[in-house]
Amino acid sequence: MFAERPGAAARLAADVEANHTGACGESAVQMKPRSNPSAQSRRLAPEIAVLLGVAFLLTGCVSTGYLRASKDTPPPQSLDVPFAPGRLEAALNAVITYNGPGSWKRDAFWDEYVVTLRNPGSQVLTVSATGLTDFSGAVQTAGDNPWKLEKQSKTLEEKYRAAGITFARYTVPGVLIVGGATALAAATSGGGFLAGYAVAAGAAGATVVVLPVYYGTVLTINHFDKVRMEKEFTRRRIVLPISLAAGQTRTGSFFFPMVPSPRSLAFHWTAESGPGDSVLALGFLHDLHVKKADKPAATK
Repeated sequence: MFAERPGAAARLAADVEANHTGACGESAVQMKPRSNPSAQSRRLAPEIAVLLGVAFLLTGCVSTGYLRASKDTPPPQSLDVPFAPGRLEAALNAVITYNGPGSWKRDAFWDEYVVTLRNPGSQVLTVSATGLTDFSGAVQTAGDNPWKLEKQSKTLEEKYRAAGITFARYTVPGVLIVGGATALAAATSGGGFLAGYAVAAGAAGATVVVLPVYYGTVLTINHFDKVRMEKEFTRRRIVLPISLAAGQTRTGSFFFPMVPSPRSLAFHWTAESGPGDSVLALGFLHDLHVKKADKPAATK
């Protein structure tokens, strides 16, 4: 007769008993300690940070609103169109447009009118306001805040396009500047159609948040570029009112929202002889921000 073989339960119990009896009374079965969730999270923190950084990079976390223009941007095209001689001598030196020659900010939603103002008289002359008349006769005042100015330009762009106007942010300067050197200027005196226009002061602020690391770095870069843009905007801008002593000359910029086919640029001034306006007709900018019609396809 063969001896009865132990059942599965008995064999399992015997194996467990044998494995628990090791040298020095220690168990031969080494149990894996349970992992600490907090410690595991700390070990994975670097990997998580890297993944978050990649995610932010892929989603375009670096703002394009504060980028400088390309280093190969050509200098502004010189116009040097004089206003008609008068109590205020003025000239339009250049117009810097969206990503055009002379741009210092990438995708700037404004037009920068570079001008020279001179007081040829013997008494103080004060320029108190300026205005840009668009194709419809509406007068746009110069802006003092780059970010508000960009919002204003975008709002106007939507209105123009909704009205069926073929608005273009950028037009080739070599095409839009036609006959600039022979443009006629006009000056008037007496009451001022710009009287009452005021320029409000102020600048946009910025906040930096440093979490996570990559995101904080991006915000720091954006903050730095935003502040740099504001400083450059302020450095270039002529702040009104401005008083010019006898024989004094001042060159600087006025920033206007983008408008197609501007009609004229005007300055309101006051002197000992009374107030007046100096106006420059801008017919040579008739193609500014105007999208050219597509040429019809050639027929065979």
